[in-house]
Amino acid sequence: MTRVNPPRPTSLTTLRRALSRSALATPARSFSSSAARQTRVAVLGAGGGIGQPLSLLLKLDPHVTGLHLYDIRGAPGVAADVSHVDTGSEVKGFAADQLDQALEGVKVVVIPAGVPRKPGMTRDDLFNTNASIVRDLAAAIGRVAPDAHVAVISNPVNSTVPI
Repeated sequence: MTRVNPPRPTSLTTLRRALSRSALATPARSFSSSAARQTRVAVLGAGGGIGQPLSLLLKLDPHVTGLHLYDIRGAPGVAADVSHVDTGSEVKGFAADQLDQALEGVKVVVIPAGVPRKPGMTRDDLFNTNASIVRDLAAAIGRVAPDAHVAVISNPVNSTVPI
């Protein structure tokens, strides 16, 4: 009887298959990467025309484990609507006087807050209105969540981001 040697791994795929059958291989589920993916996100301006659909999209993101929705009016209602989407993230709504609570423990802050441009309104008028809103929100972020990543989408964006 002739003895046949097992084939040697000739490619990375074959090597991976061999290792997966080996007693030395560790199953992939032994290592959890979920802790690195847990992210709380705050949407400041969640009651507006951009904030509402943005909140819904963030609720659907599997990396978002907590969603804090803040607005001067309507955020608790938006939070109630968004919370009906069946995902693992927890949704909380915060009223106008709860900005600091909305920012506690968040890693990402998105600011769609501001007023939309109205007919006859110049970019300077829009900037003067939205700059004060972004300034106040940025001050609160610096105080409560200084390590958070911040995305500003309040118009005019090229002028409000540097604030």
